[in-house]
Amino acid sequence: MIPRIFTFLSLVAVLAHAQTKPETVYATTPAMQNEARATVALIERYHISKKTLSEIDANQVIKTFCETLDPAKLYFTQGEVDGFINRYGKSLDLYLVRGNLTPAFEIYSVFKNHVAERTQGAIAVLDQKIDLNQPGFFPTDRQKGNWPADTKEADDLWNRRVRLDILAELLGEDRTSQKKKEGKNESTHETKVPEINEEKIAEALAKLKKRYEKTRNYLDFDPQEIEEFFLTSFSNQFDPHTTFFSQRTLEEFEISMRNMLCGIGATLTDEEGYCTVKEVLPGGPLELNGKVKSGDRIIAVGQGEKGEMEDIVGLRLSKTISRIRGQQGTIVRLLIDPADNSGRFTINLVRDQIKLVNQMASARCIEIPNGQGKINLGVIELPAFYGKNPDGTGSSPSKDVEELIGKLKKLDIKALVIDLRKNGGGLLTEAIDISGLFIKKGSVLQVRDSTGRIEDHRDEDAKVAWDGPLIVLTSKLSASASEILCGALKDHRRALIVGDNTTHGKGSVQNIIELKRAFKNFDPKSAVKITIQKWYAPSGSSIQLKGVPADIIVPSVYSVLPVAESDFERPLAWDSIPPSLPKSDDDDSLAFKISPDLIQNLKAASEKRQAELPEFLTLNRTIEWTKNRQGRKEISLSLPQRRQERNDDLTFREQVRSELDKLAAQKYKATEIKLDAVLEQEKLEGADKAAKLKRASRFRDPIEDEDWPDYDIQLMESLRIASDWAKLNETAKTGSLIQPTSSSR
Repeated sequence: MIPRIFTFLSLVAVLAHAQTKPETVYATTPAMQNEARATVALIERYHISKKTLSEIDANQVIKTFCETLDPAKLYFTQGEVDGFINRYGKSLDLYLVRGNLTPAFEIYSVFKNHVAERTQGAIAVLDQKIDLNQPGFFPTDRQKGNWPADTKEADDLWNRRVRLDILAELLGEDRTSQKKKEGKNESTHETKVPEINEEKIAEALAKLKKRYEKTRNYLDFDPQEIEEFFLTSFSNQFDPHTTFFSQRTLEEFEISMRNMLCGIGATLTDEEGYCTVKEVLPGGPLELNGKVKSGDRIIAVGQGEKGEMEDIVGLRLSKTISRIRGQQGTIVRLLIDPADNSGRFTINLVRDQIKLVNQMASARCIEIPNGQGKINLGVIELPAFYGKNPDGTGSSPSKDVEELIGKLKKLDIKALVIDLRKNGGGLLTEAIDISGLFIKKGSVLQVRDSTGRIEDHRDEDAKVAWDGPLIVLTSKLSASASEILCGALKDHRRALIVGDNTTHGKGSVQNIIELKRAFKNFDPKSAVKITIQKWYAPSGSSIQLKGVPADIIVPSVYSVLPVAESDFERPLAWDSIPPSLPKSDDDDSLAFKISPDLIQNLKAASEKRQAELPEFLTLNRTIEWTKNRQGRKEISLSLPQRRQERNDDLTFREQVRSELDKLAAQKYKATEIKLDAVLEQEKLEGADKAAKLKRASRFRDPIEDEDWPDYDIQLMESLRIASDWAKLNETAKTGSLIQPTSSSR
């Protein structure tokens, strides 16, 4: 059991903390009051559901806020949550209308005390002798469970949680073992669970103590963060995409949309409470300075040439980053503690815009066997629908994709694959413009607002960048703007959709309303993101929940993971509207049509390969492995059982790795096709480093390690389908039909 010294220890900790850090005041400021009132008013006015504050379940707002603070349900008890609901539920609408955030701050005060209490209790348990061989279980998904009924049940839960953390640290389940072999450039990977001895247990306990100590910093939120959590807990009752944006969150969102950031040019990580440089980005101020390397720590940050240096050790990474970023052209000073212990030094950097080239569209020309010879196929990977900055700088994905298509056409490609598997969306206008690269003219999507008014968004530019065979490769992660592109090309019968059985299923449109533009006298740059419209494919079918179904299913591990819109809380419902496509089959906007016979032909050939090629046996076993792990309701707390399970997992991973290694050795010849902007950037830092950054940014499947074999089963099958299609085009004049291709690679 966790000792009953929690209360005393937490009091000591709080008192000690108060002596070293000025007490933060958690109270509603005039600015917060205005933001809260404005948030309520704007959502009521513009949300597509037209719901009012009185129709929102106040009890659910409070419950959602408690879950935001305590997602694993480790700190509150059910009795406390019920108490918050009884205390604030009936009058929450009055609090919100008046902009009074007192309920949020009072609930957070209880939470913060529990964090200190539970942190000290967990550290105290680590000082006791723990039997890791005794049986026991811990639930795998605490978010779906209940809060502990009382303190006694919470003590038991924490006692098991500490054992869970110890086992995870000992067995290496929370990290990959990627260590460089001495004197070699190869990477090793864990193939067997290391031996567990007293020394390793002591090391694990020491690491966990440091981790638990850091918990206070990670869960020590400032008043603006609590405000954001609370207002978003309210706005999420309308739908999962309606949220309140603090100034910091709004800036992060704008960076992701514009594919640009203004800062020092580095990716940063938290290591043992230290802000550590993970990568120095090419062309940024930090690289041009030349003194800071990967692994160096940032100890303090100062603003301007003479601003006071603020110690940032132990500060949450998000807060550190907010101090490092700033307006373009301004100076930031950093105190650096180098990894080689050569002595601390201070550098002055001028903040500048850094283009995130590793997130831009990229392409490859792949040479693939096709009957008697070989043909070239193009692949364009689009990780996001980013866009230009308001001043016109930055990149446009539609222009980038058009540039890449032009370069691929010079290599005489016979078919094109657009890879959207990891694309979660972005700018709607860019999705429309990219759709226009493949159709002459016509409807791309329809949008219906809260009044029922329907607007047809069309491509009116007759120019077509590619009129040949086109495949869009998708997964359950392909969302929003990706689904706009997929839906339009599928309804126009312009592209074949290949991938998971359906896409993510986000068929709603959000608008960001900055409060200072909607109301006068707003100083903070805060905003509300509101779902104001639903969008529909040209066929009139909503993408919401159902997504865009694949014409040919080539599944990925994401097909069995809960990552779709339907897995969110309170998603909008599916519906439909009249189609915007021409009624006649004679649609002049089509370069050519994809017929049902073509789809059936290509599908039959693909299904034959998926039944015969060994790589699909590997894929199906991986999907089943992922499904089984996802379906586990609890995890053992017995070291012998966990060692066996871990060894079984490592054996399975090693088998998959070995099979993919053999496939990677036989993969098709590929030539990288780069944007002019990327080529210019590479002149500054070299192609090798740019390629390394792109690999590091790759979104990985759950089973993958950092040095996972470079063989992509879904992409390879999409290329075979494209090859079949190209071959059919060559034989179409004779009237012959394509036959299923050989199962050989």
